[in-house]
Amino acid sequence: MNTRRGCHSLVVLNEKLYALGGYDGKKMISSVEVYDPRMQSWIEHQSMEEPRGYSTAAVVGDSIVVISGLQDGKILTNTVECYKEGHGWRTSNLKGVGKRCFFAGLVV
Repeated sequence: MNTRRGCHSLVVLNEKLYALGGYDGKKMISSVEVYDPRMQSWIEHQSMEEPRGYSTAAVVGDSIVVISGLQDGKILTNTVECYKEGHGWRTSNLKGVGKRCFFAGLVV
């Protein structure tokens, strides 16, 4: 990865890894990087609208959904952001079930 990060979410969409947000050692970040195994490299991608770490993310159909997480300091968020190729990131009208961090999500 090009940006130092921990506490991020990681999903696979269309055979590529998406590293979403996280903590860079100083603050929560909104940046997104994509690993393409065919090119064997990470590339910068469009950032999410809000910085967040300790969130959960899942692929639903052809979209990435990022739920809740920790923003700067002790601020928890219940916002949900959605990404769709060709459309970018948008904040959804949906809300997480309360303000949460350190949790997992699963789509069956």
